[in-house]
Parts: sequence; structure tokens; C-alpha cells
Amino acid sequence: MGALSNIDPTAVAVWASAVVLFALIAVLRAVFKLNFSLLTVLALGLGIALSLVFDGQVDSLNLLGNIYINLITALVAPLIFVSIISSITYVGSLKKLRSIGLRSVGWLLLTNLIAIVMTLGVAIPLRIGSGVKLVDDESTAGFLTSQTAPLDQVILNFFPKNIVGDLSGNRVVPIIITATVLAVAIVSVGRQKDVSVVKRFFEQTKDVIYKAVGYVVELTPYAVVVLGATSTAATTSKADALLALLSILVLGFVLNIIQAFVVNGLLLKFVAHVPPLTFFKAVLPAQTTAFATQSSVATLPLSIRQLGTVGVGSDVANFTTPIGTTIGMPGCAGVWPMLSAVFTINALGLGYSPVSYVALAVIGLLSSIGTAGVPGTAIVTATTVFTAVGLPVQLLVPLVPVSNIVGMPSTMANVSAAVTCAAIVSRQTGEFNEGVLDSARAGRHRHRAGVVVSPAGGAVAAPVVPVAAPLGVVGVAASVVASPVAAGVGAAHKPVQQGFAVTPGLSLTLHQSTLRVQADDDADDAPVPVGACGISAHAATAKAA
Repeated sequence: MGALSNIDPTAVAVWASAVVLFALIAVLRAVFKLNFSLLTVLALGLGIALSLVFDGQVDSLNLLGNIYINLITALVAPLIFVSIISSITYVGSLKKLRSIGLRSVGWLLLTNLIAIVMTLGVAIPLRIGSGVKLVDDESTAGFLTSQTAPLDQVILNFFPKNIVGDLSGNRVVPIIITATVLAVAIVSVGRQKDVSVVKRFFEQTKDVIYKAVGYVVELTPYAVVVLGATSTAATTSKADALLALLSILVLGFVLNIIQAFVVNGLLLKFVAHVPPLTFFKAVLPAQTTAFATQSSVATLPLSIRQLGTVGVGSDVANFTTPIGTTIGMPGCAGVWPMLSAVFTINALGLGYSPVSYVALAVIGLLSSIGTAGVPGTAIVTATTVFTAVGLPVQLLVPLVPVSNIVGMPSTMANVSAAVTCAAIVSRQTGEFNEGVLDSARAGRHRHRAGVVVSPAGGAVAAPVVPVAAPLGVVGVAASVVASPVAAGVGAAHKPVQQGFAVTPGLSLTLHQSTLRVQADDDADDAPVPVGACGISAHAATAKAA
């Protein structure tokens, strides 16, 4: 009885309820074929309900939530590293790479600038913070200040020092720089020597990592139940003591939601020329996971995966989205620091001139470069801004609990901006797949990433444009291609002609010396990662024989 007496009945009940909810999700997925996006949102609702039923006493579920976050975070560094190398070597053009890189950084910073201007434009007229007395907590302020670094140290931390340490520490900027330099070197050497073995190594390594990511991502609905429950419990307990700060809490939620859906929706419609509702429906699992985990980095594999369902090119998705976890960040580096600053300025009764607010906006924009996409980023970024403009850091202390709550919609805004910028860059660089977008617009979310069958027989990811042509059951019919496309075949080229019947679910494009195969499989609505080669059970075997 002694051992049994130590068992917490509430914890047992919570775990039992969680298992029942997991079983419900499995049934909805397997039996009722519930859409992956809808399933993820439903899981969040079930998690919130679970927390409310047990009055927030769901701490015992933290173990499961942490396991999921650790699993998916462990794959982030190798995913970024090999994806960028594979994408750049596939692009093969340094000019095109510069176009993608500059556009990515430019649009990410622009989304943050929009968030900063919008926040200041709303918070200043509302005089948010006026009449509120903030507690001067110098002891905790010392800890917050210690989390920031001088400008020269911040710049130094952008550059790699030890690639093993950078990978183990998930330091995104150094990883991106190292991968980019290495990939550019591979492309440069490839002009004089054969580097196909190196390219194939990174391409196949990427496929393996994507497969591992796919396994973990399949756990997302179950993890969201747990994360939704624990996040709700933490939010409820903190919100009870934050009635005096309700104004900044509500405004933080509203501004982040506007940034995530309205601002990005306008950019999607008028710049990327993508239907916002179609796009947001596709990336909803990533947004929901970001809301629950408060980590852009942990959401990264899912963000890249979902972009493939609306036609964003794999090279852009694998390059722009990782950068979005450390540059821009309109929620954590735009909305929250500006809200905190205006709130504090009004609470102290400081007379800030328009020029001072412009300086505040510029500092906020610069501080968004190198921001870490992990929980707690918003308060660290706010501390950096406060230190730079001379506001007392200790007055941020009472806002820390609010920051933790607002971190949920802030992270969702960050992820929304990153995937939106990827769509814009993909459109502007000609990497957008209209066929996949049309399928998504029509409600067919079962796209499988296109595969290029190279002359060497290897498969590499690429966006494809469907063109009707006859296909064999498991491979390409001999009547379609008798050209250098087929490895080892030296017959004369025979162009692919339009108007032939297509094997259901498959389409084919012949471009220069590569044969592109696309599948639109009805077997499962959960999309595979962008760039993965396992397009479907029957199409994955399609090779030039």
C-alpha cells in the first residue's frame, strides 16, 4: 500500500483521458479519413478541453510534450544543413541563389517592419499603459539583462565557430552560413570537376532526414493534445493574476492575429497571387503547432512540409523558411517589443517625440536579425530593445507572464510570415507550381512532391508542370522516351507529345534532358515533405529504364 499511496489519482485520470483522446484521434484519422489540418485543430481543442476538465492539473503530461519537442527539434539542425546544401546544388546558379537569398531576407524584414508600424500605429493613439503602476524589480531585471549581448557580440554570433557545436546548439544563422558556403563551393568546383557523388550524398541524406521528419510529424495531432492542455493550464494560472495587464494581453493577441492572417493574407493575394484561404488551410497544421509549442524552430519541419501542398518550390521552401526562424519574426521581434515599449513609456509618463519612436522602430527592426525561434524569445528581444533605447529593463519584469501568454499567437505570426515569404519568393523566382496550387484550390490536398529522374538514374526534387503523356504501370513506357533521359540509352530524342492518356494520378514533363514525374495520390491527405522522393507507393518506382 505504501507504493500505491504515492500515486496521484489526478495524474492517473489525466493520463487515462489523454490515452482515450489519442485513440479518438487515431480512429478519426484511420476510419473517417479526417483531414490532417482539421485533425490538428481538433486536437488543440481537445487539449484545451482536457485542461479545463481537470482545472489545469495536467502537469504530468509535460513529459509527453517535451519528448515531442525534443524529437522534432533534434531534426531541425541536420534538416536545415542538408536541405540548404541540396537546394543550392540543385539550383546550380549562383545568380539565382543570390536572387532567392536577397528576396527572402528582404521580405522577412518587410513583414517585421509592417508589424512594427502597425503596432505603434495602434498602441500610441490608445495610450496603452497609461495609469498602470509597474513594479521596479531590479533583481529579476539583472537576469533579463544578462540574456542580451553587446552589438559586436551579436554580430560575432552570426558566424560559425564550430560546425559541430552549431549543429548541437541549433544555432540557425551559423548553420545557414556554413551550409551556404559549402554548397556554393560544391557548385563552383562542379564547373571543373565531377561532383555528382557529393551532390548525390547530400540529396540522399536529405531524403533520409525527411523520412525521419515524416515519422515525427505524424505524431503532431497527438502532441498537440498534450501541448494544448499544458499551455492552457499555464496560461489560465497566469492570466488570473494579470487582470491589471489585460489591455496589453488582449492587444497582443489581436495584433498578432491581424499580422498572421490579414497582413499575410493581403501579401499572398496581391504579391504571391495565391488565394489566402487556400494557403492558410494548407499551412494550418504548422500554425496550430506553432501556437502550442511557441517555437518556430520546432515547427520548421512541418512548415516546410505543408508548403509543398500549395506549390511552393522545394529549393525556396528549404531556404527561405529556415531563415524565417531567425530573421523577421514579426510576432516576437515586432509586435511584442513595440507593445512593451509603448506600454512602459506611457506607464512612466515619458514624453516620446515622433523622432524617438522612429528610432525605436529602427532598433526593433535591427533586433529581429538573429532572433532565436524558441520559447521565451519575445521577452529577450524586448530586453534588447529596452537596453538600446534606454528604457528601464526592470519594468519588463511584470510583463514576463504576459509575454509567455502572448508568445502563442506571436509564434503563430512568426511562422505565418515565414511561409508567406516563401510563397512570395517562390512566385517571384518562377519556382511556383501552379498545378499543385490548382489542386489545393479545388480541395484536393493529396499532392506528392514531383520527382526528377536524372540521366544518372537518381531522383531529385523539383517542381513540375503536369503534361499528359503515356506512362507504364510501374515505369515510363518505352513509347514515351527513347532519349538520353534514360540512363544508358543512346537512341535519338523523341519529344513528349500532349494528348496521350495518363495513368490515373500521374503526370509527366520532359524538360531538356530530365524527365519529371508528378503524382496526385488519393490514398492519403497528409502531404510528404517538400523535396522528398517517396511520392507514392506506385509512383516512387518510376524511373527511366
